[in-house]
Amino acid sequence: MKKNILTVIILAVTLVNLTLCGVMLFVYLPNAQKMNDMITKICQVIYLELESPLPVEKDEEIPVTDLEPISVADNMTIQLAKGEDGKVHYLSLTASIVLNNKAKDYKTVQPLIEAQNARIKEIIQSSIGDLTYETYKESKDLVKEEILKLLQEEFDTECIYRLDFAVYMGN
Repeated sequence: MKKNILTVIILAVTLVNLTLCGVMLFVYLPNAQKMNDMITKICQVIYLELESPLPVEKDEEIPVTDLEPISVADNMTIQLAKGEDGKVHYLSLTASIVLNNKAKDYKTVQPLIEAQNARIKEIIQSSIGDLTYETYKESKDLVKEEILKLLQEEFDTECIYRLDFAVYMGN
């Protein structure tokens, strides 16, 4: 009889323990999920602060044989914004867009580049025209990356691989 009572007591304590574990699971799990979300958001903010404003290196290098340059602007002159010196500066450039001819949408984008030549010049001019002489000199690569992103968004493609400038700056 003592063994039966002891077995019943052990069974009762086990059931109470199982019930309390279940209650703890449902009480603490929502708080743990909220804490996990908060930690994720904090990590994302920290990661954003660690990102460099410099241009990101290309993930993959494309062979030169797969690249096709298309000239879009020959001797294009852009008036820069007045800088600290108060002088009017001009930027004369020749621009070409380099396409990846192995991209999946190359055959649709390539004819559009030549047809939309005026729009491409407008994007380049509006992006560079807002800069002063000093800011352009300091951030040439950032300006090229910004224009590249604008062109990729405009044509909705990753086929546009690079933007090349031959620049002459004058007063």
